[in-house]
Amino acid sequence: MRRPKKERRRYSRYDTEMKIYFHVSYDIKTKIRYRILASKKQKYSSKKYPGISRNISVEGLCFVSKKKLEKEDMLLLEVYAPNVKAPIQMQGQVRWSCKLPQKPKYKKMFYTGVKLIAVNDEVVADSVHYDAEYKIVWSKVLEAVFGDFKAMVKRLKRNKRTPKTN
Repeated sequence: MRRPKKERRRYSRYDTEMKIYFHVSYDIKTKIRYRILASKKQKYSSKKYPGISRNISVEGLCFVSKKKLEKEDMLLLEVYAPNVKAPIQMQGQVRWSCKLPQKPKYKKMFYTGVKLIAVNDEVVADSVHYDAEYKIVWSKVLEAVFGDFKAMVKRLKRNKRTPKTN
């Protein structure tokens, strides 16, 4: 009899479906992390790949794309959240990437899990807080995507609903 895998997630996941674009930062064997900008146009010199988010948490993001990524790849992400005028800029590190089941619709598609390091140039780890009153953990990640996360939870509780989590 197979034992179920132990859940290793630290935080709840919130289902999302947002358009994202990402660049893979150059990561040399010495693990120097940097990005190269074209001098005049101020654009990333690496290729931009599209994807669709599947879920988000206090410190992470899962998305689907056609690009196979390697564990520890550094990503620069542009996340297009609903009701947000400009894309949310995120930086993160790939924790895992795996191929989706072989179905015609998902041929050569990959799920990727990313630990987010910064959102709009603010360090994610420094923004994680537990709200004892509402019993929620939130961060700059959730605030950037959902707006005022505490206000959203208050509205959901008032309507006796909770955010869908995985």
